[in-house]
Amino acid sequence: MYSRMDSRALLYFSLRFWPGFHKLWFRGDLHSLLVSLLFGWLLAIAWLATFVWTEWLVSLLSPDWFARWTLTSLWLGIFGSSLYAAIQPGLSLSKAGTSTTSERLKNLEQAQELYLQADYFEAERFIRKNMSGEFEDVESALLWISILRRTRRIPQALELILGIGKLDAALVWHSELRLEKQQCLRIQLEPPPAHD
Repeated sequence: MYSRMDSRALLYFSLRFWPGFHKLWFRGDLHSLLVSLLFGWLLAIAWLATFVWTEWLVSLLSPDWFARWTLTSLWLGIFGSSLYAAIQPGLSLSKAGTSTTSERLKNLEQAQELYLQADYFEAERFIRKNMSGEFEDVESALLWISILRRTRRIPQALELILGIGKLDAALVWHSELRLEKQQCLRIQLEPPPAHD
């Protein structure tokens, strides 16, 4: 039996093999839309030429060997681009460099220390450094959500929870995100504290 999280992880993993689709779905990138549409059309043409209208490509391209070579290269191109789309996010993470990773880790540790001392706004300053750029740092985002919750900025916390929940890297942190969301919703339903 597969749980809901397993099926969601499987869906995210399978979307990685469709070039452009992952960035299109989660970030709305226009370039990814064009790449995704082009890949879909090429896949449909290859599928039809291979299994439905097998003589269609042979009639368009005069030598028989040239038609078979074209179809084979089309399938190899589709497979290669699909495989590259699946492994490309891992390649970009490895190119990020250790200096950036150690800097992010240092910022996170500093923010955690400040958070434990209840210096939330100074901790948030370090967390924002980690959240800038294209790197998806879920650990820093969780700490930021907790800071937003403790400083009673519930709409921003809920918006961040929604955004972080769409990331592949957030699958491992699903239960923590759900718990933070429940706590934020509970605080949102509480009446505001009375002032003297």
